[in-house]
Amino acid sequence: FVMWTVDPAHGAGVVAIAEKELRATLFHEFHHLARVAVGNPGTVIERAVTEGLATAFERDFAGVPRPWAEPPPEGSGWEAELLALPVNAPIRGWNSAQPGGRRWVLYRTGTAWVDRAMAESGRTSADLVSAPTAEILSLAGVAR
Repeated sequence: FVMWTVDPAHGAGVVAIAEKELRATLFHEFHHLARVAVGNPGTVIERAVTEGLATAFERDFAGVPRPWAEPPPEGSGWEAELLALPVNAPIRGWNSAQPGGRRWVLYRTGTAWVDRAMAESGRTSADLVSAPTAEILSLAGVAR
């Protein structure tokens, strides 16, 4: 199921936020529901790919560009940093703000991987919804 929460005290109000955000958010969350067949992402890398797929789907099919869909800054080392994490590393913190002003490391890196996988394969994020994480990383040229 999908639950969407809006803080009524936030800015423009619930109706304005729903008109601006709800459709694209539902695209993102429904992609997650479709991907559950592959399994729930248990590692940081699996979560990065899953969020990257949903973010690319939201961007490409709902037509809403998001700042967390932008590639990591050139030379940031985010990809190597995520790949170096132990399998049991906690996901918390990688999908939000981090010290030093870094934001959305997991989303931005995962979306970059998905974008490369789509470019290499000619498939969309909808086509790749059930592809295993290892296949997407392979298509993206990510060595693990």
